[in-house]
Amino acid sequence: MINNAQKNNAIHMLYDADLSQDSCGVGFITRKDSKQTHALLVKSHEALCTIPHRGGMSAEGIGDGAGVNIDLSLTFFRKITGIESLKLGQFGVANFFFPEDHAHYDSTATQLVENHLKEFDLPVIKWREVPVDKSVLNAAAVKAQLPIKQLIFGRPAALKDASHHAFERHIQKALLTIEADGFSRPELQGFYPLSMSSRTQVYKGRLNSFEVIPYFIDLYDTDHEICTLFFHTRFSTNTAPATMMAQPFRYMAHNGELNTDKKNRLSENAIARQNNKHVIFPCGQSDSGRLDQTLTRRINEDELDIVTAILAMMPPAWENDPTLSDEVRAMLEFFSLYEEKNDGP
Repeated sequence: MINNAQKNNAIHMLYDADLSQDSCGVGFITRKDSKQTHALLVKSHEALCTIPHRGGMSAEGIGDGAGVNIDLSLTFFRKITGIESLKLGQFGVANFFFPEDHAHYDSTATQLVENHLKEFDLPVIKWREVPVDKSVLNAAAVKAQLPIKQLIFGRPAALKDASHHAFERHIQKALLTIEADGFSRPELQGFYPLSMSSRTQVYKGRLNSFEVIPYFIDLYDTDHEICTLFFHTRFSTNTAPATMMAQPFRYMAHNGELNTDKKNRLSENAIARQNNKHVIFPCGQSDSGRLDQTLTRRINEDELDIVTAILAMMPPAWENDPTLSDEVRAMLEFFSLYEEKNDGP
């Protein structure tokens, strides 16, 4: 119990802990009316310029990693494809880092992706390399970046009248198949799908937070209008900076340090084998990257909604909590038996 003397003392303290805010280099901006505008990207640049202290930077000025996850812009992709009849929910966008040995294996990676798109009846509309402005980076930072190849594709004929949700789930299953194939080929080292969706896309690299919007020319194109965005800037803790570890990921931005990561990978493999599936984790994948990959599977293979999926993966300490209903306790007990929880500081 807090007495009046304690209350009065708290009022006169120089620091009020209730006003403390900490988001460790992550944030989001959205329009509640869902109207797509370019002003949101301008606002996101302002936000990213306030958090460079939350990210790491080498002595050469190379950022540990930063990026944005944004909704697909109808105006922008109508311009890019030249298809004025294009509608949201009728197309998807995939962004990739291609193999480190570009000269020999870019065509192999392209063929791999197109083969699996054909398998899932996703027609290719356009391939392009995401344009960048190298002048905003120093010479060392330019060398540290990987080009992003972007693929725009259409909706399968069989899903012409299906819901947007059904189309998105179909895409995510194709993504998991592309990943499993690409990650298992040693010659495609460095191949990595940043995102593949009919809803969102990811732009990121070995950047400082304030460099993200100016570097990617798409993002300051005034025709690029969005309604929601989340961002992340990385400080490499216990790992070396790497482009693939830059965030955000497809579903989340996460600050890592999962002490249980090795155990979680074993659990994920066991769950996959039980369902006659196989999980392949890419070489050098971070704990946060693996967490996002697992979340992708929970949503699209186990067909959990995102809130339930996260609760299953990162449940609260429930065993001795008397405030929980029997239904909630039963749900959390089931999740505890289904997979190892992801835990960290």
